[in-house]
Amino acid sequence: MIAVGQTIGNYQITAKLGEGGMGVVYLAEHPVIGRKVAMKAIHPELSRNPEVVSRFVTEAKAVNQIGNEHIVDIHDFGTTADGEFYFIMEFLQGEALVDRLKRSSPLELERALSIAAQVTDALGASHQHGIIHRDLKPENVFLITKGHSPDFVKVLDFGLAKLTQGEDKVSHKTRTGSVMGTPYYMSPEQCEGKPNIDHRSDIYSLGVILFEMTTGKIPFGGEGYGEIIVKHITAPVPSPRTINPLLPSSVEAIVLRALAKRRDERFQTMEEFAAALQDPDGYAAAAPLFDIDAAPSSPIVVPGAEGVTPGVRADSVVSGKVVFGDPDQELGAQASPMPTTFRNATGELTDEDFAPVRRSRKAGLWLVMAAAAVAAGAAAYLYTQQKPVETQAGPTALAPQRPPKQVRLTLKSDPPGATVLRKDTNEQLGLTPLAVELPAGNTPIEFVFRKDTYRERTESFVPTVPGKLAVALVAEPPPPQEQPKPRAEAKPEARAKAGKGSRRRPAASRRRPSHTMDEDGVLAPSF
Repeated sequence: MIAVGQTIGNYQITAKLGEGGMGVVYLAEHPVIGRKVAMKAIHPELSRNPEVVSRFVTEAKAVNQIGNEHIVDIHDFGTTADGEFYFIMEFLQGEALVDRLKRSSPLELERALSIAAQVTDALGASHQHGIIHRDLKPENVFLITKGHSPDFVKVLDFGLAKLTQGEDKVSHKTRTGSVMGTPYYMSPEQCEGKPNIDHRSDIYSLGVILFEMTTGKIPFGGEGYGEIIVKHITAPVPSPRTINPLLPSSVEAIVLRALAKRRDERFQTMEEFAAALQDPDGYAAAAPLFDIDAAPSSPIVVPGAEGVTPGVRADSVVSGKVVFGDPDQELGAQASPMPTTFRNATGELTDEDFAPVRRSRKAGLWLVMAAAAVAAGAAAYLYTQQKPVETQAGPTALAPQRPPKQVRLTLKSDPPGATVLRKDTNEQLGLTPLAVELPAGNTPIEFVFRKDTYRERTESFVPTVPGKLAVALVAEPPPPQEQPKPRAEAKPEARAKAGKGSRRRPAASRRRPSHTMDEDGVLAPSF
């Protein structure tokens, strides 16, 4: 087993940085030139597991193929004398996005969009090489300072990556229907255990991260991963602007499109996603219209669609068992490892092959898991059964058009009683509070709030999912009081009539200033 002080290859192990379900990361240093690197090694008991070794090799191979500046560099790969697999990668000094969000959430909009855009650059390059990450989450987005950028992104941990090109096609799927990833950030197709996962799954995961960066919450949470999986498949995505009213409607439109349940309604490439992030207003103005069903209808009732505080996370999931934090610590207080290029697999779902299953403990949890799997399968079946079937009555027949979906919007103001108008049609909708039905779409609609003695307020809403607009009206300042007019100076004719004997003091504006002279006839310094 690798230990601190041991020399492996050209590097001496100096410290242990972090540990996850699959391996350990050490800090190592070249004894001559002093170069610091991170060394990632598989747990000794897992080195004999071919699935684990395959994932480990895949990560090193995937990263080496991509070669993008926003993906961590891997310099070397090998095995120890005891048969432990390891690779050497660059040592990063900074913090993971998950730690940044714990300190400051939600992030400033410009910062959140910049981080997301850099991730699209990294994964766009990855997808061009036929590599799908499949485990994108804030733990795997690392922020360092580089040049003038304090938030330079490095994407980590391609351990679950799927290679789709070349002779080494690897999917890391040991049995039909296995669910792999981190439940809070998994796409609906990952939650359903579909075999044909493609690059649009990473787009959904980045959409969840962008939702969290801009609102401080994650869209779906629950007491177990089964509940979270069902929500990803069936529950409507909460409106980000109902959580963060300061979020522009154009950014909300980007988030909701990335989180579309159907893959063909999301951004189709990371480049398309990046273009929207760089110009949200331009994207919103030209956004394509979709008949967006945030979730297919289903008899499964999923309570709560208002976002979840990201502190409520599963701290570890090994062999299908979910553990929620240390019972001796406050919720969300578990510290992350030191800065490293290998995260602690927080909330990651893995196969049974990774560790022996203790069937004698917590047998009831398996019943819950089985029920969750049945629910997810049922939701997936209903989802696939409800797709409209095109009918062909002839060579020129058109598919029947579905009526547009209506979205309910609640409008409120403080104080109430404000008149609400649609800015595009100038239609008066009524007095607050009120609710209106709008055709679903991705185009923002502006509403004007007016009330006597209060300033007019305009807000916009993207009718993709039901939501509400609540505005605080600002009172108009009172008009300024009229000041008394100054007395006009008497005209010269009027002053002449005052009499020859009257003596007048010259006006102040006509008096010449008296300057104090020094003895040498120079003006005093005070002048």
